[in-house]
Amino acid sequence: MNYKFPIIRTIDDVLPHIEGREEFIVAERDFGTVINYVVATADTFDMAGPDDVGGAVRRECRGIMFDHDGKILSRPFHKFFNVGERDETQMHVIDMSQQHVIMEKMDGSMIRPILVDGYLRLATKMGVTSVAMQAEEWLAAQSENVKSWLRSCIELGITPLFEWVSPLNQIVLNYDEADLVLLAMRDNITGEYKPADTKDIPFTIVPVYGSMQGDIKEYVARQREAEDREGDIIRFADGQMLKIKNDWYVRIHKAMDRIRYDRNIVDLIINEEIDDVVPMMPEKEIARVRDFETRFWEAFRTKENRLYGIRLAAQQSYEDDRKRIALEFVPTLKNKADAGLLFRMIDGRDLRELMLEHIEKHISTNTRWDVCAEWMGM
Repeated sequence: MNYKFPIIRTIDDVLPHIEGREEFIVAERDFGTVINYVVATADTFDMAGPDDVGGAVRRECRGIMFDHDGKILSRPFHKFFNVGERDETQMHVIDMSQQHVIMEKMDGSMIRPILVDGYLRLATKMGVTSVAMQAEEWLAAQSENVKSWLRSCIELGITPLFEWVSPLNQIVLNYDEADLVLLAMRDNITGEYKPADTKDIPFTIVPVYGSMQGDIKEYVARQREAEDREGDIIRFADGQMLKIKNDWYVRIHKAMDRIRYDRNIVDLIINEEIDDVVPMMPEKEIARVRDFETRFWEAFRTKENRLYGIRLAAQQSYEDDRKRIALEFVPTLKNKADAGLLFRMIDGRDLRELMLEHIEKHISTNTRWDVCAEWMGM
């Protein structure tokens, strides 16, 4: 949908349009306030038409920032969508005769500069985060010309938008060197995407591949088959944008999501799905997952042997007398979970099966898994 970006001067131009919507967070920070969406429901970014100001404003809430006086401080990318993701981005309604360029979709974290008490800082969507501080370390080693350029943009009311790519911030693709890659420059108030005078910009600029020639369906099909890249961004002259993600990237990204937390790796291990996911992961992640898998089974076997020892002691010393075990033996056990498993073993249940059931019940959250990992001795 082609629509005009909304004028936003203060936080009061935004708040009425997200009132009562739990998808959005309004967070206080040292520099002021950041508004970001934390989940997208079916209608979060719907627009009734090109004149729907409320819908247009909600599409701006992707880390938009305001200072302590409520004045706009930084305006990131508006919310835009994949080709085919919504009714308005179906291929048959996209007018590729409009002036446009195709850019590389970088695989990192969005970063932009802000001023905090006069100091130049870098921020992600939620502010000065650990990822942003990685980029700040990189920036500190650059020339004063680089920092002066960023300050001048801020003073002009422009937000330069970057992708932070780094071996320390790998999403899927592995970048050999850390870099801040300039993606766009945006007017804070109007939302207009400014053309960049490349000869005066002291940063790496995102690769641009010209415009699309021929049928969009053929282009999208061809690009989705590409490997070792995330995809493309189509940016039209009016600033509207579309995404095309490669199928290869999407598959690997889903695999990476499945191993982002230790508890998710445990889920794959105990459900015997680990070998299905490993082939889709980068080598660095494969090594991490395989190392975790080895440690998991070592801890599992050690815990299994200890529980067998408890079972044997209950049998030999108490002849499986449940009352005596409860009164005399259970109080000596360090973990209540061990006692529960002991009585179920006495009932004839298989220990390995019991342990896997216990673990599966404790991987629903990171906190529950931390308790279970301690129980296993990991």
